[in-house]
Amino acid sequence: MVAVRILIEGRRVQQIGYRIFLMEKALQNGVERIYARNIDKNKVELLVSDEEDKINNFYEIVKKERPEGALVKDVKKETYLGEISIPNIERYFQFLTLEQLSRGREEVLRLPEFVGRSIETVASSLKGIDEKFSNVVERFGTFGQYAKEMDEKMTGVDEKLRGIDEKLDKIATLPEKIDALPEKIAEALSSNKKKL
Repeated sequence: MVAVRILIEGRRVQQIGYRIFLMEKALQNGVERIYARNIDKNKVELLVSDEEDKINNFYEIVKKERPEGALVKDVKKETYLGEISIPNIERYFQFLTLEQLSRGREEVLRLPEFVGRSIETVASSLKGIDEKFSNVVERFGTFGQYAKEMDEKMTGVDEKLRGIDEKLDKIATLPEKIDALPEKIAEALSSNKKKL
């Protein structure tokens, strides 16, 4: 077994799923040990340990293929004698999954508050519109009938907004479900390993 460090540099190599892309390519090519991390502002460091032939094939793929949106300037390979232990690919997959879920969880936690504020603004606006339509109905006879029909349609919008409130309650339970995913993923990996 040999270990190499592959450094990927470019204007756009972070925040585009490059590490997930690298892990997928490693899985497709049977690479046993991998660890990737973002360094500086424009680099991804990839540590790989396996048979030399596998690593060379994997390196050629990494040089040619990129995730969508990547802007790569250079891909270099060198022998790795560093201090970081390169985990097996299943362990790295768990680490990467937890990291991504943690980021997603933070976004999900902010979602109900954001949507709630937006709904309050819409509801407030609709209330003002309701009041104006009521005034129009009183003042303009025939035109008032049209306004009354519009008012009835606005009531339908109110009912839809209430439905959104129920969906927000469901969204609020997502962090608990996300927290349970790493354990389920680990169980799935274990059962797949046993099958092999």
